[in-house]
Amino acid sequence: MKRFNKLKIIQLIVFAAAAAAGLIIIFRDAQLYQTIGFDSHVRALCIILWVALGLAFIFLFLDYQLDSALRRENEELNYAFYTDPDTGVANRNSCDAFISQYENRLLPDGMAAVTLVLSNLKELNDEYGYENGNREIGDFAEILRTALPKGDFLGRNGGDRFLIILRKTTRSDVDALLKKIEKLSAEHNAKEGDSYEIKFHAGTALQAERHAKTMHTLVAVSDRRASAARSEQESEAE
Repeated sequence: MKRFNKLKIIQLIVFAAAAAAGLIIIFRDAQLYQTIGFDSHVRALCIILWVALGLAFIFLFLDYQLDSALRRENEELNYAFYTDPDTGVANRNSCDAFISQYENRLLPDGMAAVTLVLSNLKELNDEYGYENGNREIGDFAEILRTALPKGDFLGRNGGDRFLIILRKTTRSDVDALLKKIEKLSAEHNAKEGDSYEIKFHAGTALQAERHAKTMHTLVAVSDRRASAARSEQESEAE
């Protein structure tokens, strides 16, 4: 697409340069200027050529404008399709697309999946309304963005679930990431005036620890472990 746009710009420049060169030649060559002025056939031919050149320039410019507008619309549609509107991170479609990249392929060394589940989202929605629930989702997404190393994947993989894919990591790296998320969440919860706390459960799965051989299985294992941690706490609370 960028190469196509560059080609259009080059074409516009060539047309403008050709028109400018033609004018310069006509006005600097007195004999040619007089020929065009006094010979009706030459003048008619020049008018036709100039009109054709002008129309070609206009059509090319309009084509470039249309292409730019279509590109912007496609980018907006792509953003809307793959981005979660509440958090600005990748949405479920993006998570599925990312996982599909590794379909029918063995996992590269060092990959890990981390599923994080907001454990009190339903209670927040019921007690304080969906506005506070959405605030928790947005604030937690910002915490995850802050904690996550650059180059790794973060997406909202459902209503109360977030998915992190680490491309090159170890158990100690995963543990350090979870501790950082816990620390940032605790700092958030300690702020005065907040009417809710961020509470979450996490499940992890690492290729290095032979938890799974494929990306689908790796994510499924981390998701299952996060759900198990949440269920375990709920059972203890009862």
